[in-house]
Amino acid sequence: MNHAFEILVFLAALSIGVGLKFASQWSGLYSILAISVLTLSGRRGPGFLLVIALVVGLAAVLALESEALGFILLSVIPGCTAGYLVTRYFSLGKALIAGFSAGAIGFGLFWLNQFYLQGAQLSMHFIETSFVDYFNYIFLPTLEASGLGEYYEAQGLTQSVLKEYINGFLQSLAKLRPGLYILEEWARVLLGIVIGKFFLQRRELLPYPPFSMQRMAWELDWVIIAGLVFWLVGDHWNQALLNRIGANLLFLMTPIAFYFGLSLVFYILKNWRLRSWTLAIIAVVIIFLPVQACMFITVLGIFDPLIDYRNLDGKRGSPT
Repeated sequence: MNHAFEILVFLAALSIGVGLKFASQWSGLYSILAISVLTLSGRRGPGFLLVIALVVGLAAVLALESEALGFILLSVIPGCTAGYLVTRYFSLGKALIAGFSAGAIGFGLFWLNQFYLQGAQLSMHFIETSFVDYFNYIFLPTLEASGLGEYYEAQGLTQSVLKEYINGFLQSLAKLRPGLYILEEWARVLLGIVIGKFFLQRRELLPYPPFSMQRMAWELDWVIIAGLVFWLVGDHWNQALLNRIGANLLFLMTPIAFYFGLSLVFYILKNWRLRSWTLAIIAVVIIFLPVQACMFITVLGIFDPLIDYRNLDGKRGSPT
């Protein structure tokens, strides 16, 4: 019997530990690799998946020692979740939902552990630091070098005013800091599972419908409603925690709703007989009003599970 697949997966699992030990600065890439390896391991059943999970976990402990918990929570657990669903012949969409859920729970546990041990809040996300560095080291020096600083000062936009604007923006962005970290984790989970799916294509595992037929699960609409309620209640009664929870829920659901809204747009363009002038208007709106177009597509994704635009006449058929 050919054991080439098992040997390759086992070597890939060991390489994760070696990489974490000698090139820890690339831990994000090794996290993606771990999720991919564990997803692939599901091809040989739960027993093989458990063995590879133990190998990856042990390699992380030997390489990272006290910092291994974060890697296990943010990489091994989501990867095991996706791999287990592979053993049960679930679809790609359900594997992603389960992986995202495991990643969010893993991040929450990791955050609570850090808070318990160090009593520290979340550090600034690299997106926040990128904005600060851009403003201080690129925008302001460029403004002074170009000679436009005097012009803007004449309009009342002095450096102090600009700094107040950027500080206000950073304070708003700080409210979404948990969401930024979870979104980063979701990106790793997405890449890991999709890479695993690429190598599982010949086995027809993790099946998925065509992009234009994909529709958001109606349960996620309740998550959006809950986020909106928390956000509005927190804002109305000055409850910062509720407001922050709602803002992060809405922030995390926005790209998901946009994805499924884009799927619906592709379906409409492909199957509905739109006139040329309608297509021209759509193109103009996308080009000149991209923000508004993205918002509209996101709203379509939110309402699609409720209205089912693909089955308005009862003939086209609903996606599974």
